[in-house]
Amino acid sequence: MQIMRSFRIIWLLSSTQLRVLLRGRATVVFMLVPGIILYTIFTSIFSGAAGRPFRVAVIDLDHSNESAKLVQMLRANNVTVITNEGEDANRPLLTVESAREAILHEGLFRVALVIPEGYSKSPNMLVGTDHYGVDVIYDDAQQMEAEIVTGMVQMAAGRALFDQFGSSMGIQSDREPDATSMPAASAAEGTPGDRKPRKQLIRVNPIGVIKSGMPNAAKNSFLAAIVPMFILFGAAGAARGMLESLRRGEIRRLLAAPLRPFHILSGQLLTCLIVSIVQCYAMYLYAWLVFRVAIWDVTAGLFVMTLATCFAATALGMLMASICRTGEQLDALGSIAILAMSAIGGSMVPRFVMPPFMQQLGLLTINGWAYDGIMALIRGEGFSGIALPVGVLTVASCVALGVASAILTQRLTQKPAG
Repeated sequence: MQIMRSFRIIWLLSSTQLRVLLRGRATVVFMLVPGIILYTIFTSIFSGAAGRPFRVAVIDLDHSNESAKLVQMLRANNVTVITNEGEDANRPLLTVESAREAILHEGLFRVALVIPEGYSKSPNMLVGTDHYGVDVIYDDAQQMEAEIVTGMVQMAAGRALFDQFGSSMGIQSDREPDATSMPAASAAEGTPGDRKPRKQLIRVNPIGVIKSGMPNAAKNSFLAAIVPMFILFGAAGAARGMLESLRRGEIRRLLAAPLRPFHILSGQLLTCLIVSIVQCYAMYLYAWLVFRVAIWDVTAGLFVMTLATCFAATALGMLMASICRTGEQLDALGSIAILAMSAIGGSMVPRFVMPPFMQQLGLLTINGWAYDGIMALIRGEGFSGIALPVGVLTVASCVALGVASAILTQRLTQKPAG
């Protein structure tokens, strides 16, 4: 009997809490919709990476059957091969110099594969003794894509070698081999960011290109991804504090003084802005001390970019606090907004692995513009490189703050419930 009584009490408490929860339709929506939205976002991102062609510029200086076979095998591995400037068949073929400029300025591709003259004499490390391999030119601030292309080159070489051996022995197989399933010799050069020798069929010589900017940018570009997401989570916490002040009536009591809701909102914004900047610079100093990030080389630009990003994130937090009625609603809305913007804007997943429409969608987020701005500083583009991101973030901040002020004014002019 005692056990049954305990079960009844537990069920009564639980059912009461559920009934209270279900009375708030908005809360129920915020509980159910975030998972659906996040599933859609991440499915779109990763299906794009697996299902769309990977864009690589190819400069074939050998013009042989072996080099053509390598390019053909890359295409078979779902690689879009770009050979002409601007991806226009009517324009000249890419050269090493034009590919370097395109990587730094155009954004059409971030990696160029150069097949040198004489490649056909020793197309892999199993044939001939004078194997040079291929050059991979890549944006030194975005080395991950070069590592992916390096792996694709090895896969293409393995597939070509498998087809060659299979055809000579009369063997056919539907399985696509990769480089790890084929015999290989030790390469002297590793992939970008990894100087340890690796087993390779084709020697890959990584060549990073970057403007004068922060040293070791390839290792330190995490700032561009982590900082916006870090600031957004801080802004969500500040918004929760403001919502609690609204709930307890503290903000209403402040209106007894000759103050307007905009003054209160701006005061909250300034406090959160200062806290966010201090948090960011604590992280910058840690990155400088531990990882040797050269933040002092971009001091002025980094401060301006940080200020704009903090302003935008804090204004968004104030807007969410003005919209939401309960802490549960704010937690749900804040989580979905931050995770969605971080995913789309490049804080979680590199933007280059996304389909084109997802990359454009990233420009609707704080993370996307902050990422572009900090990467411009890393590349040494200075204030001209951050002018557009700073302008967009500032305008978005003013709009969010204006809407939040209007909503807060309306809420405070209403009579308290009860």
